[in-house]
Amino acid sequence: MTTLSPEDRLDQAREEAALWCVRLADDDLTHEEHARLHAWFEVDEAHRGLLDEAVAAWRAVEEQAARPGMIALRGEALEDLRRAQRGLWARPSRRPAVWTALAACLVVSVAAGVAWKASLPDVYRTTEGERRIVELADGSRASLDSATVLKVKYESGRRRLWLDKGRAKFSVAKDPLRPFSVAAGEKLVVATGTVFSVERLTGQMRVVLYEGHVAVLDDRNGRPDGAVPIKVGTTPAEKVLTPDHELVTSTSTDATVVIPADPGRARSWENGQLVFQDEPMDLAVERVNRYARGKLRIGDPGVGRLRISGVFTSGDTEAFVDGVTAVLPVRAEASGGVTVLTSATGKKI
Repeated sequence: MTTLSPEDRLDQAREEAALWCVRLADDDLTHEEHARLHAWFEVDEAHRGLLDEAVAAWRAVEEQAARPGMIALRGEALEDLRRAQRGLWARPSRRPAVWTALAACLVVSVAAGVAWKASLPDVYRTTEGERRIVELADGSRASLDSATVLKVKYESGRRRLWLDKGRAKFSVAKDPLRPFSVAAGEKLVVATGTVFSVERLTGQMRVVLYEGHVAVLDDRNGRPDGAVPIKVGTTPAEKVLTPDHELVTSTSTDATVVIPADPGRARSWENGQLVFQDEPMDLAVERVNRYARGKLRIGDPGVGRLRISGVFTSGDTEAFVDGVTAVLPVRAEASGGVTVLTSATGKKI
């Protein structure tokens, strides 16, 4: 059996997203197609984002391709793609026909695509166990952790980034006239020239400041000009978040704290290490899962509240499980391709 590389899997998923996009644009889905689309979403959580990107691109192209000179070419390309799509559902191995039809649609996209490309952000992704460094257009640098999705769009008056999942560290090129903002859910981190990282975890966002100064804002209305400062008690977070400190803010409440951050530990993920210092188990497991295809799951809420300290090699899930079960009242059981961590006594902790 041929094993696809991460790049090939991503290309295949993008192709499938394009086909679903055309199917959705064509007409309403049948119940069977709805079920198939839902199953495709469940295979990989990234599929929803790929379909969103395909739909956004489709709408932008439609706006440009609505001009009279483009309608005939667009119609021919769509018909080619729909024929290939019907063949794909019937015979999944007919990839050449799909690529031919996608190429036909690409002709239309190129002809109408200058405005479309300018309107969409650049998307950078890493898979489990992969890290990468991205050089941005203004000279800034983004270091992406595993299982991370970062979107970037530069405009004349601002530099906008969105961290959809995972963690990234930013070394920001100084440009006081163009603020550098990173959105993570409803939170917004704004800098003009500094070094900081942003991490999205279940229920919280974390910002580690290494150098310089950032403002951390609440952007619940989705408008940077309407965002308000996040406060630690009654003090704006930017007043108390100094270098070598970490801000932890809830994504569902106003709870926010600033704590000291050891620079070496805070940067350890860039060197392939996971360093936990009295961390709750649920947070540690979420971070471990970024690097592993075989996932861990906490089967007892009490286990998730246990605290753990230690240094582990990212991607070595087996060593993490061995360490946890050796020092904590936890046992590990394999279940359906997932390792479940539960109380060693069989009772709720």
